[in-house]
Amino acid sequence: MLPSSSSPSSRSTAAAIAVSAAIASIIGAPQPCHCFSLAPNTPATAWPVGPSFRWKHGGSPAASRGLVRDVSPGCRHRNRQVALFGVGDNDGSGDNDGGIYYDDFDFTDAIGSGGGSSMVTPDSFQPALPDFDESRSDVGASVPLDTADLTGSNLRQFSLGSDLIISDYAGSLGFDRVTDWQYYLQGVDDRGNIDEGDERIPVSPRMDPSKPSRTRSSSGSVVRLFRGEFTGKLAGMMRSRGMDNRVWIKEYSSESSHLAMNEMRGVANLMSSWIEATLSDSAKDAQKSSLLEDMRAGLWIQAAQRRYVDSITNTPTKQDDDNLLNLLAMLSKQKAPFTALLGEMNLNDYYDDPNMDPNEWYKALGVKPPSPGSTWLVFDYHGLATASSYAVPMLIQQSKLPPKRGVFGNIVPPPPLPPFKERARYMVQGILKQMLTAVALAHEAGVVHKSIGRNSFLLSSVGQDKREAVSPYAVVVERLRVVLSDWGFSELLEDSVNDEEFRQRAKSFGIPNAIDCKTNKDVAMEFSKAEDLHALGFVFLALLFTTLAEPATLSAPMPPTDDDSWQRLFSEIFEKDMDEFRDYCTNEEIWANVVDLLDMEEGAGWSVLGALLLARERVVQWYQDPEEQELTSARMLLSSPFFQMRII
Repeated sequence: MLPSSSSPSSRSTAAAIAVSAAIASIIGAPQPCHCFSLAPNTPATAWPVGPSFRWKHGGSPAASRGLVRDVSPGCRHRNRQVALFGVGDNDGSGDNDGGIYYDDFDFTDAIGSGGGSSMVTPDSFQPALPDFDESRSDVGASVPLDTADLTGSNLRQFSLGSDLIISDYAGSLGFDRVTDWQYYLQGVDDRGNIDEGDERIPVSPRMDPSKPSRTRSSSGSVVRLFRGEFTGKLAGMMRSRGMDNRVWIKEYSSESSHLAMNEMRGVANLMSSWIEATLSDSAKDAQKSSLLEDMRAGLWIQAAQRRYVDSITNTPTKQDDDNLLNLLAMLSKQKAPFTALLGEMNLNDYYDDPNMDPNEWYKALGVKPPSPGSTWLVFDYHGLATASSYAVPMLIQQSKLPPKRGVFGNIVPPPPLPPFKERARYMVQGILKQMLTAVALAHEAGVVHKSIGRNSFLLSSVGQDKREAVSPYAVVVERLRVVLSDWGFSELLEDSVNDEEFRQRAKSFGIPNAIDCKTNKDVAMEFSKAEDLHALGFVFLALLFTTLAEPATLSAPMPPTDDDSWQRLFSEIFEKDMDEFRDYCTNEEIWANVVDLLDMEEGAGWSVLGALLLARERVVQWYQDPEEQELTSARMLLSSPFFQMRII
C-alpha cells in the first residue's frame, strides 16, 4: 500500500490521484483485469486515459481475425481501440454460443470465448455514387480516392454473379473499447480542485479492485466476413494456371465505412509502393518492365474503372482479367507480406432485382441479407489461421489434431513433434522475420498499421492448403507465407501525426507537437512507427513463449501469456528492465529452450525484443540526444544476428 503523502488536516493541500491513460498496442483474448490499490482516504480523480478498440470476430466454421487501434485522446487519457478474438455466432442469430474455428483446426480452448456481440444493422446509406456518363468509355461507377493506386484496386468493382459468387459465411467482426489506467499523485487546492500547475508524480498502487489498470466495453459487430470465388472466364483462366480462385470478402456496415476507406487507402499505397520496388528491380525483364510502364501510364486504372459496366453489359473484360492474373501471380510468386485489395463488390443489381428473395441468403449462408449502404471489399485468399491461433504450445496443438487410423481401422498414434531446433528455425527465420518484413515494407511505403496484434497476422502457405503453415509439424520456411492484414485503422504516416489523440499520446512521452515545425513532425512520424514496433514486440513474446514452450504434459500449468499479463510484467513489475525480465523467464522450466534460443549470438534475441518493446522510449532518447541514440527501424532490425544465425 502507498502511504498518503499528506492528510487534509495537516496541510492546506492534500494528495490527489490524477489518472492518465497508459498506451497499449497489444491484442489478445479477453483477460482478467489487473488492479492497483491506493492508500486509505486518498482522494481519487479519474481522468480519461485512452480508449482502444480491439476487433472481435463471431465465428462460423471459419473464425475471424482482429485489429487493434491505439487512439489516445490525451495526456491524461490514453485509450485505444483494440481487436479481440472470440465472438461465436455460428448461425447468424446474434447469440454467442458457437465455437470459433480456424478452418478445420479448433483453437477455441486456446483463445477463449468472447463477450456478447450482436450484429449491427446499418440503417443509413453511404454517399451516392456519381451518375455514369455513357458517352465516356473511360469512366466507371467508382469514386476515386486521393491516394497512390497503380493497380486500380480502389476503382475496380466486381459484379455479384458474373464476377464473384459467395461460398459461405466466415464470421463477424466487432471491437472492444480497452482503457488502460495509470495513476499519479498531484496536489489540490483549498477547494479540493486539482492544481494543474503542480507536478504529477506517477505511482504504482497494487491490488485495489476499485482502481483497475484496464477496463473494457464492447461494440457490436460492424464487419461480416465471407468466403467467395471468382467465376466465369476469369476463374477458368486462374484454374488453368494452377492459381487459387478463392477470395475473402468483407462487408463493412455503413457505420464502419470509415474503416473501409482506411483499408482501401492504406493497402493501395502499400501495394503500389511494393509493386514499384518489385518491378523496378527487374529492369532487365521486358515483360515486367512493360507491366510497370502500363501501370504508370494509367492503363490498369482505365481497365479497372470499366470493369463493372462491361461485366453487366456482357462486354469482354479481358484486359482487366489479364491485369488481375498478373497481379495475383506477382503477389504469390514474390510472397507479398500483406493482404492485397482486389476491388469492391457492387450489389446494385441485387438491390434492384425485384425477384430477389432475401430468404435465399438465410438458406444459403445462414445469415441475414446485406443492407444498403454497406461496403464490400474483395481481398486475395490466405485462409484464416492467425498468429493468435498458432500461439499455443505444440504439445497442445498436436493433441487437437484429428486421429488417424491404420489399415485395419485402429487409431495410429501421431508421430513425434519435430526437434526443437527445427521448430525454432521455422519460428525465428520464418514467422518472426516475415512479420518484421511486413512492418518494414509498410513503413517504407509511408503507412502505419496502428492496430498490430497477434490477430493481425495470417499464417498461410504457398500451397492450396493454407492450414499447412500452422501444423505442429510445419518446419519448412520456404512454404510459409506470413501476411499482415486488417488495415481498417491504418493511416498514411504524414496524416497519423495530425491526429489529436496521437499528439497527446506522443506528448506524454515528451514528443513535441508535430505541427510546430518540420523537425517536430519528423520526430512525431518516427514515434508513430515506433508504436507499431512496440505492438509487434508483444506479438513476438506471445509466439516465442507459447508456441515454443515445452510443458511436460497437457495438463501442466503454464505462466500467463496473454497480452495483458505481458504488459503488466514488462512495464509495471520489471519497469521495462530487459535484464530483470530475462531473469523472470529463466526461472520457468518450460521456457528453458526459448531462453537459450534468445541467448544465442550474445543475446541477439533479447536485443531484438528490447528494441521492439522500447521503440517509443528510444525515439524519445533520439530526440533528446541524436548523437548518442540510434533510431530503431524495422528494416534495421532485420539485419540482426537473431535472424541470420545458424540454429540447426
